[in-house]
Amino acid sequence: MHKRLLGYFFSTLILFALPAFAARSYSSVDQRSGWSSCSGCAGAGGAATYSMRQGVSSPSLDGSDVQFNLGGSVPFSHALFWNRLGDALSTETHFTLDLQYYLKNPAASQGLEIAANQAFGGKRYKWSMQCSFGSGDWRTWEAANGRWVSTGIACKRPSAYTWQHFSWEYQRVNGRSLYISLTIDGVKHYINKSFGPESYSENGMSVRYQINGNSTQTDYSAWVDKMNFKAW
Repeated sequence: MHKRLLGYFFSTLILFALPAFAARSYSSVDQRSGWSSCSGCAGAGGAATYSMRQGVSSPSLDGSDVQFNLGGSVPFSHALFWNRLGDALSTETHFTLDLQYYLKNPAASQGLEIAANQAFGGKRYKWSMQCSFGSGDWRTWEAANGRWVSTGIACKRPSAYTWQHFSWEYQRVNGRSLYISLTIDGVKHYINKSFGPESYSENGMSVRYQINGNSTQTDYSAWVDKMNFKAW
């Protein structure tokens, strides 16, 4: 009898452990090939001057990161950079995104945006977090109505020449994009907000990083390192 119970116990443990082994893990996304970028699609002011450079050794945490650059003359112009991780599968419903970013001149930035998308079956589920230095809070994107919604979590300008650690948990559940939690420099905040998807014709999964220009469109750069993504 005890052996049967023990066998059942271990079988149950294995059953619950299976999804972890089936997870898709992408390490050092900042060094993956296939990054794309745009400015007009990033909204706000208009076309900015922008570029990116991979394999940057300093500043860096692991010896190789990516540098995103923004400039131009149109106030509040932004630049969006994204990496397509592959075709999305409808079975993937849980996600984590972990990265660290660094600014030398935080005063030049109007804000930063970190996002991930999953598209299939004519719909795109969007999870976007915006650190708005103007309003001083973290905001989530409501794709169906095209608007930012405050989380009530404060977002202050990071200190210059300092790495800031961003960790994010989210989920697709009941046909909606659920924001679970946000952890900044080891301090965890629960969000618990969910929004509906938007119509979309393509399939795919991607992660995104956006840097936003200020009222004078002051040139600046943001470095991103140790960007790791997991889906299961």
